[in-house]
Formats: sequence, C-alpha cells, structure tokens
Amino acid sequence: MASKDLFMVFTLFLVIFTVSCVSELTTKSSLKTTDIKLPTSIRPISYVLRLQPLINGNFTIFGYVEILMEAVEETSNITLHIKDIVTKNETVELYLGDKPNGQPIPIVEHSYDADRDFYTATLAEPLTAGRQYLLLMEYEGYLNDQLVGFYRSQYKRDDGSEVLLAATQFAAIDARRAFPCFDEPELKATFEIHVARQTNMTSISNMPLVETTPIAGSDDWVWDQFARSLPMSTYLVAIVISDFTFVNSTFNDHVLFRVWTREEAIDQTWYAIGAGPAILTWYEEYFSIPFPLPKQDMVALPDFYFGAMENWGIVTYRETALLADPELNSAADRERVATVVAHELAHQWFGDLVTMEWWSDVWLNEGFASYVEYLGTDSYEPDWKYLDMMVTYDVQYALVLDSLESSHPVSVPVETTEDIYQVYDAIAYSKGASIIRMMNSFLTEPTFRSGLTSYLNANQYGNAAQDDLWEALTQQAHADGTLATNLTVKIIMDTWTLQMGYPVINVSRTEDGAVVLSQERFLRVKSPNSTDTHDYKWWVPVSYTTQSSPDFSQTQPTYWIPSTEESITINGLPNDQWIFFNLQETGFYRVNYDQNNWELLISQLGSDANVINLVSRAQLVDDALNLARSRQLVYDVALRLCSYLRLEDEFVPWDSALVNLEYLEEMFTRRSGYGQLKRYLLDLLVPLYNSVGFVDDVNDPQLEQKKRVLAVDWACHLEYEDCVTRSVELYNQWMSSPTDQTLISANLRSTVYCTAIAQGGEAEWNFAWAQYLATNVASEQNRLLYALSCTREVWILWRYLEMAFTENSGIRRQDAVQAFNNVASSDIGRDIAWEYLQNNIALITDYLQGSSSIGDMVASVSNEFNTELELRQLIQFKNDNIDALATATYAIDQSIENTSNNIAWMDNYYDYIVNWLTLNGYPPFVSLIS
Repeated sequence: MASKDLFMVFTLFLVIFTVSCVSELTTKSSLKTTDIKLPTSIRPISYVLRLQPLINGNFTIFGYVEILMEAVEETSNITLHIKDIVTKNETVELYLGDKPNGQPIPIVEHSYDADRDFYTATLAEPLTAGRQYLLLMEYEGYLNDQLVGFYRSQYKRDDGSEVLLAATQFAAIDARRAFPCFDEPELKATFEIHVARQTNMTSISNMPLVETTPIAGSDDWVWDQFARSLPMSTYLVAIVISDFTFVNSTFNDHVLFRVWTREEAIDQTWYAIGAGPAILTWYEEYFSIPFPLPKQDMVALPDFYFGAMENWGIVTYRETALLADPELNSAADRERVATVVAHELAHQWFGDLVTMEWWSDVWLNEGFASYVEYLGTDSYEPDWKYLDMMVTYDVQYALVLDSLESSHPVSVPVETTEDIYQVYDAIAYSKGASIIRMMNSFLTEPTFRSGLTSYLNANQYGNAAQDDLWEALTQQAHADGTLATNLTVKIIMDTWTLQMGYPVINVSRTEDGAVVLSQERFLRVKSPNSTDTHDYKWWVPVSYTTQSSPDFSQTQPTYWIPSTEESITINGLPNDQWIFFNLQETGFYRVNYDQNNWELLISQLGSDANVINLVSRAQLVDDALNLARSRQLVYDVALRLCSYLRLEDEFVPWDSALVNLEYLEEMFTRRSGYGQLKRYLLDLLVPLYNSVGFVDDVNDPQLEQKKRVLAVDWACHLEYEDCVTRSVELYNQWMSSPTDQTLISANLRSTVYCTAIAQGGEAEWNFAWAQYLATNVASEQNRLLYALSCTREVWILWRYLEMAFTENSGIRRQDAVQAFNNVASSDIGRDIAWEYLQNNIALITDYLQGSSSIGDMVASVSNEFNTELELRQLIQFKNDNIDALATATYAIDQSIENTSNNIAWMDNYYDYIVNWLTLNGYPPFVSLIS
C-alpha cells in the first residue's frame, strides 16, 4: 500500500462503512441463514496479507490481500467471508494464473450478504475448473475493542502511562473481521504475512520474521515480513503488535521457544518458560512427530476473551493462564499455567497440524487437548499425580451435565453461526476428554498411542472427521490384537459420540451366584412429558475386581455390554464379598449395586478405605450421591457411605465428595434445615481441617497444599469459628501493613480475603478494591475480583455489578462475566445478580457483543433456583430475550431443566434428609443448657 495511506484520516469509519455497504454493495439474503457454508466451487491455495493497524492513531486498519485460488468447478462467482470491512471495490482485480499479468477478468458486480458475512464478486465470464486464479483487493477495517478479530488492548505501566497494543482472536469465525478470506476450517492455505508497525513496537506472527524494511517517507514505521506458513485454517492465523519483551529457552534444540509479556511482568514468566519447552518436547516423543514449525511463541495479553488460543506457532493467553509471580504464586496458579500451556501445546498437533473438517467435530480438537493436557502436565510435574485429577475435574463434571435431557451429542450438527459458538462447551471439552480416556483404557496405551500417530501422519496439514480417527485406531487395534476382529472402534464409539447421554449399569445377583449387568440411560430426572423416543444403548466396557483379590490397576475391559443388548450375565463371582465395577472410572458411566453390595462397600470404607483405589473411592462417593439425587438409591446409603470421609486423607476423594455435598448445601441454604446440614458437614470436615492446619507451608507437596486449601475454604464457608477468626485477624493485619506481601499465604488468600470482606463492611471492600487496582499480578487480581463479590452489603454488590459492565471502571471487559458469576454464586449476591441481569440484558449483550457468555451467566445465577416462581421467571426471561440469547440457547435450556430438577429434588428429598439428620445426631435445635 502507498505510504501516504498510512496517515489517512478515518474518524468517520462507521459512517463510511455504512454508506459503503449501501452504495457499493448490493445486499442479498435470498438463501436461509442456516446455509452458512461457502460455495464449494473455489478453494484457496495461498494468501499474501499486508496489514497496517493505526494502533496509536484512530484505529484504522489498512489492508491488502492477494488470494491464489483454484477453481474446483466452473463458476461465475467468487464468494469470500468479510465482516466489519470496507472493500475498495475499484481495487478488486482477478487474474488467470498466479501473477497479476495481462488483462484482469472483468467483475460486473460486488455484493454483500450481511446475514452470512458473504462478499461476492460476480464475473463477466466463468472460471475454468482446474485453473488457478489470483484475486487482489485493498480494504479498510477497524481495530475494535471487543476482543474479537483484530482488536486493541491497553495496559498501564508502573509510571502510570497508558500503552496500547493490537492482537488477534480469530477463532472461531473472526478472521473475516481482519481480512477477506475463506473462513472455514477445511479451507486451509499458506499465509505470507506483512505487518506495518511503529519502530517502538515489535510484531510477531505464526512464522519467524524474515526481514524488516523501512516505509518510505515514514521514519518511525517499518514493514515486518514473516516466512510463509504451512497450510493452516484461517482461525489459526495470529498477529500481536506490542512493546512486549520476552524470555527464551534453548531446552529444545530445533524449536525457538519464547514467552512474551509486559516488561513489568517479565519475572512472572519463570514457570511457563520452564514448562512450555519441556511439555512441547515430551509431546514430540509421545506423538512420534516432531513439532513442524521452527519457533513457538506464547504471549500473555492484558485483554483476552478466552483463557488461551492455540494459534499455530503463537499461542495467546490471558495473563492468569501464563504468568505466575515468583513470590505470590499458589498451588492453583502453578496448576493453571501448567495445564493451560499443556492444553494449548497439545493443540499444535490436534487442531493445528490436523484440523476438524467442520465445527460439528470441534470435540476432536478440544476433547483431545483436554485429555492430553493431563498427560503433558503429568510429564512435567509427576509428583502432582495429575492423572488422578481428571476424574473429578472432567469425568464427573461431564457426567453431571450429560445427565440432562437437554444435553447434546459430542458430535452435533452445526448449521448456523450461533451453533458454532455453542458447541464449545463442556460436552466437547470434558465429555470429549472422558471418552478419549475410555478409549485409551479399552485399546491399551500402546495401541492408542500408535493409532494416534497413524491418524496424525495420514491427515497432517489437512482436515479429518471422527471416522478418520476411528479407522486409524481400528487398524492399529486389529494389528495389535487389542480389539476383536469383529469389532471396530467406530461401532463402539459412534454410540458415545452420535447420541447424547450415558448409561447407569445396574448390578444384581441371582440366587445361583450369577451377576447380571443391565444398562439404561442415566437421567438426573426422568421427565414424564419427554417426547424423546430414541432407544439409548451403548457399547459399554466392563472391568471389575473383587474383595478377595482387589486389583484396581487392570482397567482394560474383561467384558462388553453390546449396544444391541440390555444386559449380560457373569458367572462364578463370590456371593458374600463386594464386587467393584468400572475400575478407576475409566468407562464413562455410573454403577448402581444391589443393597447388599453397597453395604459391603460401606463396611470396607469404614474398616480400611485404602483397599479401594483412591480414584475409585472418589467414584463411589460421586456415584452414590448422584444415584440418590436421581432417585435410584436411597439417600440413607449415600449419606452413610460419606461417613467414612472423617478418616479420608487424600485430596481426590475429598474433592469429589465436596463437589457433590455442595449441592445439598446449595439446596438447603434458604431453608430452616440449613443449620442441621451445616453441623453434619462440619462434623465430616473438621478432622481434615485439623489434620492439615490453617497455617500454610509452601514446602508441602502440591497435593497437601491443595488439600489444605480445600479444607480451609470449606471451613470458613461453613463459618467454623477458628477459620473465620484467623482469616479476619490476618486481613486486619494486612490492612494495617498493606505493603507486606508475606502476611497471607498465596494459597489461602482467596479464602482469607472473601471471609474478611464478608465479615466486614465498606472499609474492607474499599481496601481490597485499592489492592485490585494496584497489583501487577494477574492471578492476584483474580483472587481480589472474587473476594470483592463476598461482601454482604447489598448496595456494594449492586455497584460492583454496574462497574463490571461499565467501560473504564477498573474492571476489564474480559473479566465482566467473571465478576458477575462471582456475585451470582454467593447466597446474598444471587438475587441481586438475577435482578441486574433481567433489568440490563440489552446493556450486557451490547457490552459483550452478543457473547455466548450470557449462557454462563444464566447458569451461574440460576444454579440454586429451586422454586416454581424462579422457574417461571427463568422461562419468561428466555421468551422475552430470545434474540439476545441466540448463542446461548443450549445453556439456557440446561438451566431451565436444572431448575426443574432442583424443584423435584426439594419435593422428594428435603424433608427426608432433614429427618435423617435429626435421627443421626443433628437435631433442629441445639440445647444451650448443659
């Protein structure tokens, strides 16, 4: 582009954009908006992209793109994606061949379909199938502040000065906001990217910098040219222009590895620069495929919508997901950095090297990265025993969501742009990871790993669907003899990906000693009005062990329950001993035993719980409480089983137990029986609290630190006097000495802050707010953002919500939803957040640009709804705001169903549990007379 364009005035960008769309482009909406795919007549081969964003000016982006294309079939139209872009139609030219030689092919019309983000050039003559064509175009865009496309961000230096930067977030369909393109995952091409920047900044992109050249007539501007990329999807293209600095690593001898951040935060890269190169190198060995790029950058951005984004060769992160203060880091901070880095680097193979064909198989990207992140983290931090965490973090989490009738299959049809955003949910991530873990178990690790390598090699630099993965794994399994020749991975796994839900396996014994295993779909509540007539059955892998010879390590299935059968029978098992099925919860299902077997398991937990593997103890607690919640097991059994927790000293079973017991606590919060339940929970918890102690020791093993955090947090939440008193005392000491960062352990800060602010008033809140504004550590900001929601002052909570959705209030746009969810999760804040959401839905959707996060907000605020009035309000809210909630319909429907289930639970179980508590030593009134 000519250098004079660099300083063009563009203050009326939006006006120009509107006029240009009307005058230069003929809007066409003749086809349904569900028909969102581009025509298949043309495929891209390569792009040359030149971008000049005026970061420190009026935020114009001057763009130029060359797209080399192949005509797959004869056509007279070229259709691309564009959004928030003004095309300079007089500059659009099309040439035969790969160079702009000879006379361009005449273009007779430029048209735009706003519903589908289509730009179409109608040609005077048809293109010939099999020939290559070169399209040239100049255009103008805008460096927005909405955290999508090519956007601007800012941060404040220690001296108080404001600094601007520019970054991209193109997933899922926002590359079209930065340049005209074929913005679909299957339409891969190579990219040669040129970026204009001021000399006081640097630019980075997917590939290494090739050369920097000055812009004639502009002393303080240069062009950076980056090497041509390997074939990749548009959503993986990335650019960051900033004044950041970096640290690098030589751990990997053939990949330059750098971590970039603000200069003031460079000391916080210590953990990421150690973990990243080591995990990347481990993945090279695990996949048996070298990382194909010469460099890998990781960039911490002050403003970023997602937790992180796996752009090939330049992963972008929120600061909380990449940075850890060397002095103030907690066990949770280190864990978050390790797992997010491991997740995003796994994507460099699963998602970048091989990409799903269409968004319906987004689980191939996200499910695999969510599974492999545990392997990568474990490779770097083996003492954490992180593989055990997957059961509570992902498997059991997914089991809850997938027990709703409003769930959806892992592989789901995607027909609209709203669908694309909605498939990035816990089903894709957590259930996807869980069924991959199940595959690893029934195929065995060597077969699974070799099959993955074959899959990646066969489809590298291209795209794949789930059937391609099934085929590669089947061939390997048959070659290794780990799967019967009459079975294929497709036969098994289609039952897990193409239908929603999962089974509960009911175990019963016959008089002659046989054990019958039967399957049925597990539902939290079976709706009597359901219109779903699908016959849900799965291929279920069955592993088991017995009391006489307990061995929980052999997770490869001994039997299968076919999807064509409701039950199978196993003979020869002892009748007077417990049996345990689904070892280490490797199968994605629940198990319900007959009464006698439950009693035997309860007895075992009470006498020597360690006979049962710790993951399987977590599984027992989770299954029992969820089976009771769904009326498939009497609550007496589940609550008596939980009594063993007084003796439990491992983190994973406790984590699982408290996630489930939290549901009881949430349902009781606004009822008279809450005091009884609180005493019961404290009776279970206080032995753990006393064993770990309130005083933190950062030299303890990671799991011991996590266990202490769990115990202290719950003890304070339940207002255990020792915990509350200590927390308030520590916070008061900090208020007296605000520069002393050693007073409160990083591990316990969230609990101490929240407890003290809840017990205090405006002074405690204002002090936390001042610390929030002053800190340079993103994880510390996160802790304070949560603690600020703990106040019991209604007016402060309302003001806090207003600040969250107000520009320049001090709360970043990326954190607005988190602040809302924090308020919504508190007993006092819930009603305030619900009223605020109902009254301000238009303001919120405008501020978040129609973000699918509205679904998260509704889920948070309605999590404890359990009355008919609340259900009616929720349904009315959906009906009144159907357009604003378009990208959140899955989440809203799940919230409505969850509320209905909560109402049913209260009708069925509240009185029962109050009576159980009364009969088991927790009466409604405690006598004060000795």
